[in-house]
Amino acid sequence: MLYRSYLFNTLTGQLGAPIDLASISWNISVADSALSTTRNHDVGKASVTGISVPWSAVPGADMAERREMISPLRTGVMVFSLTDDDLEQERMGTPFIGGFIGLRHDNAHGTSFDLLSPLGLLEHRYMVREGKYGTGANHTSPDTIALTNLSMRAIACAIGEQCTGMKPAGHLPIDWQYTGEKGTHTRTYEAWDVQNLSCAHLLGLLANVSDGPDMQFRPTVSIDGRYVGWRFEAGSDGALYLGETIVHSLSYHPTGGMLQDLQVDRIAPAQRVYASGAGTDKAQTTVLCEDLTMCQLDKDPFPLYELTYADSDTEQAALLKTHAQAVLESNRIPLMQLKASINISQHDQSGYPRMPLGSFWPGERFDIDIRDYAPLPDGIYRTRLMQMSGDGGDTVHLTFDVMEDTGIW
Repeated sequence: MLYRSYLFNTLTGQLGAPIDLASISWNISVADSALSTTRNHDVGKASVTGISVPWSAVPGADMAERREMISPLRTGVMVFSLTDDDLEQERMGTPFIGGFIGLRHDNAHGTSFDLLSPLGLLEHRYMVREGKYGTGANHTSPDTIALTNLSMRAIACAIGEQCTGMKPAGHLPIDWQYTGEKGTHTRTYEAWDVQNLSCAHLLGLLANVSDGPDMQFRPTVSIDGRYVGWRFEAGSDGALYLGETIVHSLSYHPTGGMLQDLQVDRIAPAQRVYASGAGTDKAQTTVLCEDLTMCQLDKDPFPLYELTYADSDTEQAALLKTHAQAVLESNRIPLMQLKASINISQHDQSGYPRMPLGSFWPGERFDIDIRDYAPLPDGIYRTRLMQMSGDGGDTVHLTFDVMEDTGIW
């Protein structure tokens, strides 16, 4: 598997010159995949770190042009994966990760930087209308944005559009494809609360309620190959998870199978979540969510394990309870998690790559056939891919979704 990278303009997505990246580490997720009591749903993340480039590999006729070509934030980098067939057919390949150049470290020999993902840049865009902040009586900000009767992902798109295209020099090459989709949800955002109105934060709040959908930014390239960007992908109100209709198959056996370095992590259940919301002291909004089933088993019950959850932005007890219930639901039974790696250069009997990058994404379902593996009974384990990472080579590390551990209770 080969990688090829191109520079592009942050505002327009227009592709520029190719750039040879000497080193790269990447990570893509659909949600928080940690096997811990404090994990959240969150928005899918994508990071590219450890990029190191000698000056001779930076496009440009002279040093002044090279420095400008990799201007922080104004310029991005999109990474494509290429199969042997792509090379033979002289195709660009498949864009699978990219971002905007962040803090850049230069020395006499070259430069190094990480890429700021779309979500990372959206941490610095705020859900406030132009001309409405600090323009009220006595320099107040009473403006309110109400989004009503929309799906969750349509609310996310409305937030995204307000924080990009509706701001000066705010456009980003993101397709907010669910704009205006009808639903039953309502959200209100008040300008005075700007400290809590970053676009990334608001998307995270939507993803983290109990009925919050998967959200992810997936790289795209235009048909003519001149522009790159991202398509905002999200689960619907009726089907919260991405990739529910796509099922991949992998297998593990000590002497065969595509999966390598298989490991299983396990954790015991929690039964209570004490949640605190807006307010202070005795006036603070509080709710309790509990499920004591695991403590009341007839045989060998689990000891009580309690958690806390805090969200100072939430005033309504009902909304606070949905957040707390989501935490409880993700921790109330014994859980386990599979991790493994694959070689993305493996081919099938016909010579085609079995799992090239761009053919599978975090969020999609996997049937994992496990045989002769001491920690687990033989069987097919259906789960979702939550995270994948690599370092520019053929090995890709996979983290699958947390699942019920039926083997310990």
